[in-house]
Amino acid sequence: MRGMLVILRWGVRSFRSALCIAALLLPAPALAVEGGMSPYAKGFGGFMAGLVPPPGYYSSYIFYHFQGSADALPRNGISELNVGAHADLDLYEGTWVTDYTILGGRYGVSAALDYLDTGLRGTLSLPAGAQQAKLHTGGLSDSLLSPIILGWDSGNWHWNTDLLIYVPTGAYHTSQHLNVGKNIWGFMPQAGVTWLDPASGWDVSGQLTYVTMTRNDATDYQSGDILHFDWGVGLHFGNDKEYEIGVNGSVMDQLGGDRGKGAVLGPFKAQSFGIGPAVSWRTNAGAVPFSFAAKWETDFSSRNTLHGDVFMLTATAMF
Repeated sequence: MRGMLVILRWGVRSFRSALCIAALLLPAPALAVEGGMSPYAKGFGGFMAGLVPPPGYYSSYIFYHFQGSADALPRNGISELNVGAHADLDLYEGTWVTDYTILGGRYGVSAALDYLDTGLRGTLSLPAGAQQAKLHTGGLSDSLLSPIILGWDSGNWHWNTDLLIYVPTGAYHTSQHLNVGKNIWGFMPQAGVTWLDPASGWDVSGQLTYVTMTRNDATDYQSGDILHFDWGVGLHFGNDKEYEIGVNGSVMDQLGGDRGKGAVLGPFKAQSFGIGPAVSWRTNAGAVPFSFAAKWETDFSSRNTLHGDVFMLTATAMF
């Protein structure tokens, strides 16, 4: 029981950082939106998704790797065929959970910056004919801001809501096919819930994210709205319940079709399902609490999207 109280007291939601990483991958796993990605990539909710930690400052570093393939993707008014893509992301995120409450919920804010290294290979369907391409780029990518985070608790139940905003701060050049920026704004309201049993250590969590985006005026591409559901089931164990092991998964469904002159593959609505193992560990470095998490998720079904694998490491400190 004492260990579970520790979890609830400093209960760092390491996946608070993960929900920021989601938006920053270029040809990374996601949907049939332009470039094959959503501003919120699949699979970034999981363990303790409904828990907002107590007041304090939280700093996170995340390493994210994705590798996958697709039969076809649209980008910059061009069809990409037989695509292979990879992305490596280093993300730095800060969260401040304040002493203030709104509607009885703890209020917080967060922001994230990142460096993206990404590439793709495939066949570009150009007006002059098909051309084999192997492209690579890297640099500071788009940013994320969450000006409203609210969290509530009642017994074993914990739930939250927040508004994640995708800010187009990364470089975007119409003269190059692959960019670290997306040239759009994204708005992603979220709601998460966790049932955590202190006696047994079981954690059952889920998170819904609705994604809507502005038009990319440079390519006249309007991506359709998307709904994500991420979930996790895990068991805390150890002397202080400092370890958690279990399974995370994701479901994604594109609700509206893509449109505009740049939507060369038509509505191209996508869907995907992924699952994989996840672990986390809490400890202290002197007086500073830390949490570490790792997850691997693989697609077992997908349509009109990159099909592949995600590997992610997260480290979070509370100050």
